[in-house]
Amino acid sequence: MSNWVRPGSTIGIIGGGSVARLLALSAKKLGYTVGLIDPDADCLAKSASDWFLKADLNDEKALLDFAMKSNVVIYESEIIHNDAIRKMMRAVPVPQGEEILSVSQDRMLQKAFLESARVNIAPYATIVSLDDIREAINGIGFPCVLKANSADERFKDHLILYDESDIDSAEPFLKHGTCVLEAWIPADKELCLGILKDKEGRLSTYPVCELRYVRNEFNHSIAPARISDDIAKEVERIGISIAEQLDFTGVIAVELFSIESGALYVNEIVAHPHRGCHYTFNYLNFSQYDAHIKAVTGWPLRIDTSVDRAIIMQSVKQKHLQSAYTLAQVKPDWQYTFYDNRGSSSTDECGHITIETDNIGDTLDTLREFVE
Repeated sequence: MSNWVRPGSTIGIIGGGSVARLLALSAKKLGYTVGLIDPDADCLAKSASDWFLKADLNDEKALLDFAMKSNVVIYESEIIHNDAIRKMMRAVPVPQGEEILSVSQDRMLQKAFLESARVNIAPYATIVSLDDIREAINGIGFPCVLKANSADERFKDHLILYDESDIDSAEPFLKHGTCVLEAWIPADKELCLGILKDKEGRLSTYPVCELRYVRNEFNHSIAPARISDDIAKEVERIGISIAEQLDFTGVIAVELFSIESGALYVNEIVAHPHRGCHYTFNYLNFSQYDAHIKAVTGWPLRIDTSVDRAIIMQSVKQKHLQSAYTLAQVKPDWQYTFYDNRGSSSTDECGHITIETDNIGDTLDTLREFVE
């Protein structure tokens, strides 16, 4: 156990969102001290940390100072540049590494990787001008989706182009810099697979979950996803194939589109635990947050990720907070996790609700009365 980072050591977490908060709580449960760095002094994870450094996540001096105060460093944000991670790795262990981050934060690099991994992706083109869009349309067709090349959460907006008249409206979007134009995939479901790799390179997966959006914002997830066993096995095969070709330790996620015919298209690789899998914090015997902390600190891992009933995880936004408090009084058998959002300027996430259910439709109907 020479590589074991023992309890009492300090885990430094880069980024202060909901994933960082749940990771910090898992680390504290195991006896670790938690340091946090984030530009938002009111970030969600701050109150779950032992000490906090307010700094831009690409301030290399601040990051190196932060790393030197930690025994191991992890990240939950794509904002930090992979070069900064590479430099920190010279001073302190960063088990997630920089390869998975570089692939996840640059859409063009990610697509090149996925093509080399021989998995299905949507047809795409690199875009820097309106003329590039007009040329690419000949091969991609309408409708199509324009996305910033950076997978940074700050640039998650996208623009759907339905016909020639929409092309000029893309000009303000191109101010983000290089963009990617993707063919529209007529998906009936968006799926997410959480994947754990331990320090020995052994891989495990969490149940495939289904991601649902309302007005382009993540709203809730359902696990296991409502897909056939064959599709679930193929999702796992694709995810494991991707994970085998990347050098990292910890939990990552792969998002995929499923279309009615059963075909699957990889949409995105996420270099850290995925908020769509927040449901694991409350119900699985071994949550993705416990797994990530134990993997990066070198604990031996033996996990049980089976689920006996369907689980719905509902995200709680600021505008729904009072309704969530009401639900806590009338649905005491549901699980409520609040993030102590005290005026964060970077997110309106306030918590999540997880529900074991035998009737997904009825449960979703009840939730819609409160949080949509």
